[in-house]
Amino acid sequence: MLLHEGGHLAAARFFRIPMRRGRGGAFGIRLTFDFSRAGWGREAAVHLAGPGAGFFTAAVFSRIDPAFSAVNAGLAFVNLLPFDGFDGGGALLCVLLSRTDPAKASRLASWVSAAARGLLWLAAARLALLPEPDAGLLLFALGELCRALPTGVG
Repeated sequence: MLLHEGGHLAAARFFRIPMRRGRGGAFGIRLTFDFSRAGWGREAAVHLAGPGAGFFTAAVFSRIDPAFSAVNAGLAFVNLLPFDGFDGGGALLCVLLSRTDPAKASRLASWVSAAARGLLWLAAARLALLPEPDAGLLLFALGELCRALPTGVG
């Protein structure tokens, strides 16, 4: 987690993007940056730097500690999924914002995120039918599917 967030921080410092705040919680660390004058390309680079740090760490440790390497690569890959709230979703939104108006970009990013969560759920449900199902993947997919559902009624 520290390596991942360090990747974001290093990229932000490289592009001279100030950090607004950092806070820790039960599920990790959340860094918030001031992207108001950064441009979509630099913002996307900061989003991608966290998973990039994970892949770099995986490569460095691939011969030293293959299990640690695999965990880093897996977490980096998951973070690249185009879900809102994930680095992949943030980078996707930046690309869309560079090509169309904010309302359309936001709508399209939400649709892609919902579709990707649905596909993840279908894949996890299919894998659950195997003789030795992966309960962790199924729970992750269920959690992401629930995050995509509307939070209020009426």
